[in-house]
Amino acid sequence: MLLDKLDLTKTTDEAKYEKTLAEYTDRLAVLQRTLRDQKVPTVIVIEGWNASGITRVVHEIVHALDPRGYTLHAIEKPTEEERGRPFLWRFWLRAPSRGRMAIFARSWYSRTISEMRQKHAWEKSLKGRVKRINTFERMLADDGTIILKFFLHIAKDVQKVRLEERERNPRTAWLVTPSTWNLHRHYEDSLPVFDEFIAKTDTEYAPWTLVEGTDTRYAILKVFGTIIKTLEKRAEAEAENGGKQKKGKQKEPAKTRKNSTRRRSAPEKGIEKDDLQAEFASLQAEMLDVHSVLFKRKIPLIIVYEGWDAAGKGGNITRLTRFMNPLGYYVVPVSAPTAHEKEYHYLRRFIKYFPPGGDIAVFDRSWYGRVLVERVENYCPEHAWQRAYQEINEMEEDFVTSSNGGIVKFWLEISKDEQLKRFKERASDPKKVYKITDEDWRNREKWDQYDEAVDEMLARTSTDIAPWTVVESDDKWFARVKAMKTVIATARNLL
Repeated sequence: MLLDKLDLTKTTDEAKYEKTLAEYTDRLAVLQRTLRDQKVPTVIVIEGWNASGITRVVHEIVHALDPRGYTLHAIEKPTEEERGRPFLWRFWLRAPSRGRMAIFARSWYSRTISEMRQKHAWEKSLKGRVKRINTFERMLADDGTIILKFFLHIAKDVQKVRLEERERNPRTAWLVTPSTWNLHRHYEDSLPVFDEFIAKTDTEYAPWTLVEGTDTRYAILKVFGTIIKTLEKRAEAEAENGGKQKKGKQKEPAKTRKNSTRRRSAPEKGIEKDDLQAEFASLQAEMLDVHSVLFKRKIPLIIVYEGWDAAGKGGNITRLTRFMNPLGYYVVPVSAPTAHEKEYHYLRRFIKYFPPGGDIAVFDRSWYGRVLVERVENYCPEHAWQRAYQEINEMEEDFVTSSNGGIVKFWLEISKDEQLKRFKERASDPKKVYKITDEDWRNREKWDQYDEAVDEMLARTSTDIAPWTVVESDDKWFARVKAMKTVIATARNLL
């Protein structure tokens, strides 16, 4: 095992410790300022056994840093709100912006072990968590984040002595609980679990450093030395690239599979408007019932609306939600990211609004802007939007599997002639003129480029777990009926 190979007798004398720590403190302070200027985000994870020295190590790290440039997260049990969200939701929100540091005194690792071992078949659950964690860390790393992970290891007898010392000290006695001693008694059982977890999450983009924790001074210097070495290497690389993130080895773009999602702007056969409106009224009552059951059973649902400009997304959403309980759904209107949002991974601003159990989140446009408008308008480099297909599929899969929820994705298709007709109607109607902008006309000039991007998006992101539904939207009432039927069918499959 990995942890058994560590030499826990390693020590550092006090004179060497004081001298080296002073040097490391100065160097780390300089690196923090350098990476801030280079807009490089950093994540530092400190994990380990109870009483292994996590608090002391974290104390020395933050003592060396400018408090304006880092955030310390001491991870405890999830709050009531966090328990209703996917496992990694609260950690996505704690990921650092560009140029900042996020330090985790315990993290998604401790929470995984703690939560999974309380359940039956936890080994199977652990396997799923490993996949999600690796994906989460890879996404951050691909976006430029430095990820450093440390596990402080001590022997069982050393842990016992430290726990007893804490209990005798009135200032620290509160840290030692019955569950702490219970974990100590199961030290031998936990050791292979930690070892396996570390081995399966030790990646090139987010490596583990195992730290001998018997001598706290030795542990602190090892953590500091590793942090400094890694940050200096990155800072030098950034300087050589003129402040541009080094791409490194990029995966070959996946070959676009044939789009099996048929795109059609008009229904195969016409249906009278009166018949559609009558059917829609019946469906609205059914949607109210379905929504009520979703709410009672704490099942979350995401509904995504994408489509051509003037395809009718707003009207469709308005009628879909008209008879739903307003306490159990919300609409997320998506526009261009703000300056603040651009400082984070592009998916963070959407994950923030993922629904808790029982709620429905309706996205009026979404993360698919990455592979549509950002691709066509060259708002991000090609390697970034090419990578986004996989990232989006993984994010959607994680939401569904973590929350036992569902995702409905609509592409509202209209013909080019129908779009022109609606543009002209909006431009001549004082009540609708606000809906038409110069940007709409500019986008129309790039119809063929958007058409190609849409086709690739549907082909590469229509999955078994989150398929696309193309809605023929030349007829607005047909589109509304089809969307409502699809949502109801998906919701019933979740019940």
